[in-house]
Order: sequence, then structure tokens, then C-alpha cells
Amino acid sequence: MLFSESVTPRLAVYGLGQVGVVLTALQHDGAYLAIDPYLTDNIEQQEPGTEFVRAFAPPCKPEDLRDATGVLITHHHGDHLDPLTVSRLAAASPSLTIAAPAPHRHLLGDAGVAPEQRLEAREGESFAMGPFRITPVGAAHTSYEFDEHGDHVFLGYFIELDDLRIYHAGDTVLTDELLEAVRAFAPQVAFLPINGGDYARTSRNIVGNMNYREALDLTALAGIETVFPMHIDMFPNNRENPSYFVDDLYARYPGQHFHMLMAGERFLCP
Repeated sequence: MLFSESVTPRLAVYGLGQVGVVLTALQHDGAYLAIDPYLTDNIEQQEPGTEFVRAFAPPCKPEDLRDATGVLITHHHGDHLDPLTVSRLAAASPSLTIAAPAPHRHLLGDAGVAPEQRLEAREGESFAMGPFRITPVGAAHTSYEFDEHGDHVFLGYFIELDDLRIYHAGDTVLTDELLEAVRAFAPQVAFLPINGGDYARTSRNIVGNMNYREALDLTALAGIETVFPMHIDMFPNNRENPSYFVDDLYARYPGQHFHMLMAGERFLCP
């Protein structure tokens, strides 16, 4: 049959806002990963008068993720590695493992995450969290940066769930190296930032990402089946109008599958 009801969803995606998502392995007893959960208003509380003010309340509390199989952090910026979110989550779930780029090991410790709960992520060094196999990949936000040990400061993650391959880019621009790596991994699903960068934001020390055209080019060149445009909702000063992404998609890549994930939404991938 053309429209079969026998297709069983394998992955549930829950939107947390910004680039934060929860990925649930529906065929593995609901094991799930949380990626870059920013679930407080810690930035504006710590910096009164900041232009980074949430446009909406967190869709859940950090403690609601206490049963997570693992947490992946892409880099140290407060809307990705939120000390208050990870401290509350670590306290609620002593057996939880939180992975972050190796240069940020001290930030997890400063947030009260116990040594046994921390995992230092390095490009190319794979590790498992339940049914998920994860391989960090370098990200350029807006350039590749390394610590004194040669470890990437910014990371994305290649995630394998059985034969399903998922790429979460974190924050990055598009580079030749990244395109080559993503092509080799051949993800069916990808989460890509589309908010770009410009002179006005750069002059205020707001670090840029790929824009919607570059995200669509990466999607097409790497043969990604379903793309989720991210970094479009939380902060009015550093987001993109998602209609630009949709308009460009229909103009240049008609037929490309995408989903515009809302904060608090649960989306099922067959």
C-alpha cells in the first residue's frame, strides 16, 4: 500500500528551543539523549540588562530529564552549556553522564557535576550512551579553535542508532572539512543552525553560524533526507526568520524534506 500504517516510528524528537533537542530511541525502551538543554533563564539572571532574553519559557525543567541516558554539550556558551541546567540535572540524576568538549572539563566541575558524571568529548573518539553510538566532530564557530592540548573547543555530534544516522551540528559555519566529514557519515537526519552572522552582531561579540542558504547547501551536498533548521526561536537578537529557509528550499531544492521544530513539540520520525 502507498500509505501503510505498518511503519513504526523509530525516533522521537522533542524541541527544547535554540538548538536544544531530546532524541528518544522508541525501540530501545525509550532511551533518550538531551543535547544542549538550556532550561532556565540563567543568562539574563546573571547578566541584568543583557540583550539575550528568552522569548519563551523553558518547555520543561532540568529535573524532568533525570531519566536521560546521557547529555551532550556542544560548547561553552551559556545557551548550550548552562551551568544551572546541568547542575540541577546532575543533582537529580547521580548516574547521568554529561559529555562536553574536553576544553570545558572545568566548567562542568564548576557547575557541581561530579567527576564520575563527566565525559571529555574529543573529535573522532567515539563513545556509547545506551543504544546511541556518538562520534564528536569539530565545529567552526566561526573558526576552528583548539586548546593547548589540540582539542576542539566547539563540537558537533554524529549519532548512530541502529542503522539510523543523525548529525547535530551545534553551532558552526560550513567549511570544506565539515562538508567532507558529513558526507562521509551520510546522516539521514540533521539539525543545523541557520541564523548566520553579520557585521552588527559581530561588532557586539555575537558569534555567527551558517546561514539558511549554507545549511540547505550542506543538506543537499551531503544527501541528508530530513533537515531540522535550528537557532531560530529563543533570542530575538540572534535568530533567523525561518520563512527565508522555506522560501529558499522551495526555490532551489524542491522536494527536500524538512521539519520546523517548535519548542515543546514532539515529532516522530518513521
